[in-house]
Amino acid sequence: MLRAILLVALVPGLAVAQSRPETAAAEGAGAIAHAGQVRMHTLLEKTIFKVDVLTVDVWLGRAESERIASLGVELDDRRELGDSIAEVAIHSRDALVRIDFVRDVSLDQFLGGVDENLGLVPRAGIIPYADYEEISANLPRWFAFLDERGIHKGDRIEYRIHGDTLRTRYVAAGGELLLDQTDVGSAARLSVLGSYFVRKSEFRKGLLESLTG
Repeated sequence: MLRAILLVALVPGLAVAQSRPETAAAEGAGAIAHAGQVRMHTLLEKTIFKVDVLTVDVWLGRAESERIASLGVELDDRRELGDSIAEVAIHSRDALVRIDFVRDVSLDQFLGGVDENLGLVPRAGIIPYADYEEISANLPRWFAFLDERGIHKGDRIEYRIHGDTLRTRYVAAGGELLLDQTDVGSAARLSVLGSYFVRKSEFRKGLLESLTG
């Protein structure tokens, strides 16, 4: 069944068209993609009251999508398949991650959540601790423009990865571009993708289940 789900998701004409990573940096995540590209989606809920906080969508490029399609043929074990998909996603060099906030949150709440997942990345050996410490220390400075404003419902963040280049865009609910930052280096892309797909990340299970069922 897992094989069938993965193959259907990647066969042109059978999958729902998704946003193309190569055009999304310029046009946001609204452009229509080839049907063969992998897209994963999850909703983050916080607190015992299941309050919806944000959604995460991840699009992977064609090479990564083809690799994931081959995994559906090669692997039968559900857990092994999930681990292998996560590994492909973490090391993707062509990807788009889009975060849409569905409620208002404070900058401190947001940064706390980011660091909670980011801290898992060096523990898994994906990036050195020194890189994690540098990124973690810089996050409050990078997002300082939200200190008084906070994060509003309808705001979004887009992380566009191409090779070792990471472009980060923060777009306000009204369409205003509040941040457009480019970082170069493997640690930048691995820290972002690792935060979503590393084991024990609060996003990993939902993202993988959106693909494998």
